[in-house]
Amino acid sequence: MAMSAKPANPDPTAQAINLSVNGAPICGWASPKWSRAVDAFARNFERGEVGASFSVIANGHSVVDLWGGHKVPGGEIWGRDTLAVFFSCSKILTTLVVHHLIESGSLDLDAPLIDYWSDLKAAQAGGTVRMALCHSLGLPAITHKLKEGAYNDHGYMVSKLEAQSPLWSPGTRVGYHPITFGFILGELVKRVSGVTLGQYFHRHFAAPLGLDLYIGLPEQYFPRIAPSIGYRPSKTDAVKAVARASRDIGSIQNLWLFNSGEWRLGVVNSPEGLASEIPAANGVGNARSLAALLGIFLTPDVLSSVGFSSDTVARLETVCSATQQDATLLANSCFSCGMMKSIDNRHCPSADSFIIGRQAFGHVGMGGSFGMCDREAGFAAAYVMNQQGHGILLNERGQSLLDSCYNIANFNAVREGGWQPH
Repeated sequence: MAMSAKPANPDPTAQAINLSVNGAPICGWASPKWSRAVDAFARNFERGEVGASFSVIANGHSVVDLWGGHKVPGGEIWGRDTLAVFFSCSKILTTLVVHHLIESGSLDLDAPLIDYWSDLKAAQAGGTVRMALCHSLGLPAITHKLKEGAYNDHGYMVSKLEAQSPLWSPGTRVGYHPITFGFILGELVKRVSGVTLGQYFHRHFAAPLGLDLYIGLPEQYFPRIAPSIGYRPSKTDAVKAVARASRDIGSIQNLWLFNSGEWRLGVVNSPEGLASEIPAANGVGNARSLAALLGIFLTPDVLSSVGFSSDTVARLETVCSATQQDATLLANSCFSCGMMKSIDNRHCPSADSFIIGRQAFGHVGMGGSFGMCDREAGFAAAYVMNQQGHGILLNERGQSLLDSCYNIANFNAVREGGWQPH
């Protein structure tokens, strides 16, 4: 399989980048117009970055493709094709698979879930496919104690979801579904297509587009992994609302974070953890391929070649659910059908943000990774790293990369919750 994505070739004006910041080598290329994005990536190695990749697609070309640092602190250098787990950016892959099946007629966005999955209690309570995509189904966590290794056992998670009564009447509240999102949609994909979500993604996206993206990493690629590194809290860190609420036994936050079948970084980085399919949380790849995947929405010919029409674009750009008090995140949240929209929580130190343009869509991953596309601004971008940051959504590293991109695209201010053009 090709190591670089087909939708975007390097910009002819791109120049080679070879830097060293705090002992971290940084390589790649960038168009001169995008030099501020290169500077932002380099500055991240002055504030705790260990290893990372960052990529931007614009005007039909790759205008930034950078990688740098180390796979482990002081160890092997992060190379051009190094891979890392990007956690909830996996929902980008999962969402596109579901929309592909909607386009083909295999799934109906507003069909009752019971038409596909009669044993699911949330389906019996009136849930729909749209609610599953928009985080309003009422299954953000499982209340029953999960066995060790639960997330590596899809069949087991399906049985627990079937037995779980929704925590609110489906469609009446918005609450981010951090892990269950993937198992719910993964089971729907399996029921209508006959293959797992990871297999479907490889067949219809990764293979034809030459993308280095995986849900369920093949064993031969294990040596390319940069293992995830946990964040070490500082005494000066603001206490996040999610962390505070997680101390309350039985809360959504407590169940999500601690009733996880012992899913910790050691498991995430293990061969079994990498090989399993956890469609909301253990996707693997690099920024080059994640940006290229989202970059298809900038190129109509490529978009149609993989089976998407303007209907999918509209569903991804249009707000489907939004709230000022997300039942899981305890702050503002905003979603289209499966993707995050701009989330501006700067007024609340105990919450995190993901500030993008008003038409943009994408997703963040735990610790600070992201993938996004903004057709109005004319670019798609992605950032994948191994050193996790503070909080659930973006931290200053990822947001600084996005801010540099919007500045270059002549978006001059954040207004009404998102980046706005001049």
